[in-house]
Amino acid sequence: MILFSWTAFSGDATKAVVGIGITGSREKAMADAEEPVLSGQAFLAVVETVRPVMAAHSLSPCYLRTGAAWLCRRDESGDARWRRFFVGEGEADRIAP
Repeated sequence: MILFSWTAFSGDATKAVVGIGITGSREKAMADAEEPVLSGQAFLAVVETVRPVMAAHSLSPCYLRTGAAWLCRRDESGDARWRRFFVGEGEADRIAP
């Protein structure tokens, strides 16, 4: 099962995260993440594909990143712009052209 997690970041260290969520729909995750970016509460948002797993040391449920993600920022005209990127195991984030 693939899910989509989203996080919206404020850019302020005292309240770094302004919104988070998990959903089964990429479109819903992107719409939910885009809202605080467009309102000015967040300066960027990230949507990532994740899958549910259990932590080996505690058997606690958690989510594992799959590597595919989308980054949202406002452009000069105030519209939301999305860019897809990939994170490989042991690699730094790479923004796709």
